[in-house]
Amino acid sequence: MKLTPRLAAIAELVPAGSVIADIGTDHGYLPIYLLSKGIIRRAIAADINQAPLEQAREAVSAFNCVQKVDLRLGNGLQVLQQEDKVDTVIIAGMGGSTIASILEEGRHQLAEIKSFILQPMNDAGYLRLFLAQNGFALTHESLAIEGKHIYEIIMAKLGKEAESDPFRLSLGPRLLEKKPELFSALVRDKIRKLKIVHYNLQQAKQRDMSEKISSVEKELICLEEVLAGVVERTSID
Repeated sequence: MKLTPRLAAIAELVPAGSVIADIGTDHGYLPIYLLSKGIIRRAIAADINQAPLEQAREAVSAFNCVQKVDLRLGNGLQVLQQEDKVDTVIIAGMGGSTIASILEEGRHQLAEIKSFILQPMNDAGYLRLFLAQNGFALTHESLAIEGKHIYEIIMAKLGKEAESDPFRLSLGPRLLEKKPELFSALVRDKIRKLKIVHYNLQQAKQRDMSEKISSVEKELICLEEVLAGVVERTSID
């Protein structure tokens, strides 16, 4: 089985020998791949909807993984039990605010989890700020591209995040430290989207938008500075 670039980037972060919970498993491809490569011991594949879970069941059967994949219908981390001995939780393909809500609602089930691998489809900055403010440390961040879309992947653990600056947290402190290959493209995309927001705010008919406009302009300046730093380093290298 060959994974998409997004799922492959997630798979690269899964610790060897782990027991995973894939929350929102969809077709179940990720746990099947991880088992086929001998990366994990067991998997719980969960989804809130019956239809994708049935598709996952068919895929698990087709790849002879029935004995090592436990398929569960349910909401978020509520599907987990202590005796599962899950040590790695994967939540991918959802909005950043949805992922944050899942972690918040399942807080009483997090104590034994060593690694959280999170891939928000949007609101990655919101998710990072939530993690840093709610007892998580960001251990690693990576990027993947499919078509024109760049996906941000966040690996975290329970602990205290060292970074406290809101802008750096929103953009990705580990990305800022490592500046991976796709980082400049990610920053350019964020600048493009923020300029659209800035334009729409300027055109808005509501009164007193100055504070929001000023906030967006400050963020644009910060992003432009980050991009200039990346471009300068690339030209030197």
